[in-house]
Amino acid sequence: MGAACSSPGTIGNPSATRAVQIYGMPISGNVIPPVLFAMDKQCGSFVMKNMMAGELKTPEMLAVNPWGQMPSMCDGDFALAESNAILRYMANTYAPEAYGGMDSKKRGIIDWALDWCSTNFSKNYADIWYPVAGFGPAPSDQNAANAAATENLNKFAAQFLAKGKFIGDSDTLSIADYKCATLFWYLDHKTVKAKTGFELPPRIKTYVQDFLAACPSKAFLDAGSGFMDSKA
Repeated sequence: MGAACSSPGTIGNPSATRAVQIYGMPISGNVIPPVLFAMDKQCGSFVMKNMMAGELKTPEMLAVNPWGQMPSMCDGDFALAESNAILRYMANTYAPEAYGGMDSKKRGIIDWALDWCSTNFSKNYADIWYPVAGFGPAPSDQNAANAAATENLNKFAAQFLAKGKFIGDSDTLSIADYKCATLFWYLDHKTVKAKTGFELPPRIKTYVQDFLAACPSKAFLDAGSGFMDSKA
């Protein structure tokens, strides 16, 4: 007979500092979510590193993340990179309730939404936000790209937002909300609508508004908003 499953344990980092430093640029949709989470949970702060000026390629920063990309982070002598990995680490270490606690079903739903955002939704986001921001070419058929994004977002709402304000039919923010709502917020900017004609579906608009209302550190979004204003 196989060994019995072990009982749930605890997750943590005994050397955690509650002074996480997150490196990157404040306009990045991958940097913003972990920074907002760290600020809201009072476990870390943002450190500006200008990617365009090569500040992520210095020996010091390559020791943190050898790929020289953003975001990356340090918690004492522990280094980590990638937006979702950083969110998971901070939640596990400082705010496990934002990652479903020890409920594997809740954690699974949160992981599903996080991974959906970074995989399934990535082309939709790239077809709409990146061209407006100046970081990629426009799709050959913008109307078709808009329709595909709308369809995908409506599926997201049906799957994750059917019974509650936030992902997993919850009324409190999870790390997946920090990631998904940030990207959706960017797509709701007036410059995006003016340049592409895209508008968020109504349920997603409400979701973004609820996220902003529940996010104490939303002023950090001002840099991203100003950046998009400059693209008008």
